[in-house]
Amino acid sequence: MIRSRLRQGETLGLHWEDVDLDAGYVRIRKNRLRPKYTHGCGDNPCGRKAGYCPQKQQTRREHKSTKSRAGRRTIGLRDPLIKLLRRHQEQQEKERVEAGTDWEDKGYVFAAPTGGPLSPNTDFHTWKRLLRDAGV
Repeated sequence: MIRSRLRQGETLGLHWEDVDLDAGYVRIRKNRLRPKYTHGCGDNPCGRKAGYCPQKQQTRREHKSTKSRAGRRTIGLRDPLIKLLRRHQEQQEKERVEAGTDWEDKGYVFAAPTGGPLSPNTDFHTWKRLLRDAGV
């Protein structure tokens, strides 16, 4: 999605319903928000930051509409990217089967192994590791 010039939040906010591989386009309508948490441990505080609390509760929604009308757009996909997305969709279906009842069917194109949304922070660190390993 790099060559499509999508922002990180737009890429992580993509849902399969926004992608038409047969027609070769993707609709950008949502932006993935960074999660925000509060403690869920109640009377017995765990002593950790809210994001690391074993019983954390998310206080911010997962995504929102793009900031402006200009941000809502349709982008054409080239054949090599369509092929990669089809392969990715097949791999995600295998992950869905492997996860069984743990699968969260939220429709994200780029999802965690259990179907939930990817954290922008995790995505960032994965990207940095990829660049380091590539010698960039």
